[in-house]
Amino acid sequence: MSCPEHDPDQLDSFRVSFPGPFTRHEVVVDGWSVPFLAAHPCGDHDESVMLALDGRLAITVTVEEAERFVPFLADAIAVALGYTCHPDEDAEQPLVKQPQPRPVRMHQIAG
Repeated sequence: MSCPEHDPDQLDSFRVSFPGPFTRHEVVVDGWSVPFLAAHPCGDHDESVMLALDGRLAITVTVEEAERFVPFLADAIAVALGYTCHPDEDAEQPLVKQPQPRPVRMHQIAG
């Protein structure tokens, strides 16, 4: 059996590919991973980190800036997923979504 990477005629017959390897790190706040957020250390001494949100939006910040910004971003992601906030160190699994007020469309009454 020939390996597809050595046989160019067989490369087009596969629908799945595995590009890589990539250097990426999970982002963890208070012992909990932050969904949809990956970190890519950069700089000569890893003094900066590129944060990639959902593999589409990225920002490069210093480690000190990330220390202040990432907990806020983790809370925003948690709220978008229907939780009250990103869990803290004392939170137990399974996490339960709390009932939240939902947006209500307002209508104007013509006078």
